[in-house]
Amino acid sequence: MKKVFLILMLLMLPGGSQILATKWVELNPEEVESRSQIIVLGTYNFKSKPKSSKSNFYGRQFHVEKVFKGEAAENITAGIDIFDDGWAEEFQQEGGKFLLFLEKSKEARFLVPVAGPNGMVQVQDGRIVSGHEDYYGKIINEEATTPSPVKENENEGYLLEILLFSLTGLITLLLIIRFLSRENAKSY
Repeated sequence: MKKVFLILMLLMLPGGSQILATKWVELNPEEVESRSQIIVLGTYNFKSKPKSSKSNFYGRQFHVEKVFKGEAAENITAGIDIFDDGWAEEFQQEGGKFLLFLEKSKEARFLVPVAGPNGMVQVQDGRIVSGHEDYYGKIINEEATTPSPVKENENEGYLLEILLFSLTGLITLLLIIRFLSRENAKSY
């Protein structure tokens, strides 16, 4: 009996696998718009290599067709909740697009949708199909700018890592040179 109890207790201990779950509070569209730094219309490239983050978002390449707020290149990295991947890809396969309200996040090196699904407004045939049609409809009917033709810098956000790696290499090189110079001095 003690063995069975011990086995059950061991099975109940948390394992090494990570469990993520999200629940988003619905925001009113005015707050979504005010929190966003960039508002763009376009589609995710689900064949692109995802970029990781410290949150439940990961970055996907996003092809920008129109810019309604801020500035954006033709291709940017935009966050998507890990649980939104499947339905979002299906929606796009049916001809859908996304009006993204993007903001900066401390946990990611790319912009993420404001409060998850609040910042991912579904657009089909030029119409809002995911709620708050009147409010978001006004935005997509406003005059938009075209994205800049310059592609997004793929190394954006990695400057600190590059500097640290370079500094580590330089220190290692100096230590090797010092060691070799001491060995040469002892050999005489």
